[in-house]
Amino acid sequence: MRVLLSALLLLSVACGGGGGVDAGVGGGAGGGAGGGAPDAGQPVPPVVIEKSLFWADAALLDDPAVISFSKVMATIAPDGHGGRLLVAWFHRFASTAHSERALPSQFIDQVIAAQGADASTWDLASLPFKVTGLHNRIDLAELSAGGHCGEFRVSVTSTDVTLQPFHALFLFRQPAGPGDVRDGVVTCEATARAWAELSTLDGAALAARLRQVFAEHLTRDRFLLAETVEFTLAPWEWRQWVKVADPTGQLPFVFDNPPLFQQVDVEGLNAPGPRRDDFLAWVDANAAELDARRLLLPERFRAPSVRVTQGIPRTPLSLDGVSAATLARLPTLRANVELVGCAACHTADAEFVQTKADRTVSPFYEKELKARAPHLEALARGESPRAPFGPLQANPKLP
Repeated sequence: MRVLLSALLLLSVACGGGGGVDAGVGGGAGGGAGGGAPDAGQPVPPVVIEKSLFWADAALLDDPAVISFSKVMATIAPDGHGGRLLVAWFHRFASTAHSERALPSQFIDQVIAAQGADASTWDLASLPFKVTGLHNRIDLAELSAGGHCGEFRVSVTSTDVTLQPFHALFLFRQPAGPGDVRDGVVTCEATARAWAELSTLDGAALAARLRQVFAEHLTRDRFLLAETVEFTLAPWEWRQWVKVADPTGQLPFVFDNPPLFQQVDVEGLNAPGPRRDDFLAWVDANAAELDARRLLLPERFRAPSVRVTQGIPRTPLSLDGVSAATLARLPTLRANVELVGCAACHTADAEFVQTKADRTVSPFYEKELKARAPHLEALARGESPRAPFGPLQANPKLP
């Protein structure tokens, strides 16, 4: 059953922003799609999803000069290789305080046995991982003073027969660049127009431009964090991994779990006590923005990981204690508080993971991509549309 699921599913790339440390607003390099400054005086071309938003073409994804798991690890690791970082990362799955998952650690121990104790000499290209998609998440732009133009993401799956199902997502910042700031506020107009204008290209010209664009976005200084979702041990678990100081002092940084971005800790906050009281008071004070999915969830209310048991309904968040007037005025409040996190988003109207191992996408993700196309066009016209947290599509199914 787990092998079947692995063949069908990959990581949750439809969720809202991943958080993490911002790489900052770019200077001369900018965050655009390459090829020089776009002509802001020209009409914005209609966006073609597979040219400007999501790429699953084998000619690109199977070219190690363009992208591969080993190329990603070499890019994000300070030593330009990534083997030692990978060892520390996979061993950490088995030792975090809130969750212990042994299989990733066992997998990396098998690689050590096969390739030697010095991971800096490993052939990472021989490891069983496959890139399944590249994702333009300019819809996650922060349109504010000092903001940014969203993220560029790489989704990966394990093809190992035992490390199944195991999926990873690597998040890179898209910084604002020249033409992306108006009156001191980030608009991402130039970056969006450059992405949109890729839709006017075809064949060899498009392939050449995309290779240039991907190289510009996949750099060490733009790397934010990684995400994983795996079912190596029931239930499914999704985590984010950010850079922290190595407690052993051997590496410049290692990965560890922060509280998940925008993921409300349903189990913990449903339990009576001061934390729940604090949460309910905060919800009451910010109900309108929460119902509109416009507000960041404070870290103190977030969960360290998401666990979902296949086929068993989730326990919903309880807002008992929020004022009756607020709940009557905003009947979808509870659902929208949960929808901004991936646990609810991916169990309400979607599979828990969205991009399939064969590089096709789920119906839910198709709807998200179709919503991102006009959003990109609006950004390129300088309209500064503000996306909500969670799904971008109109009228998403509520949990």
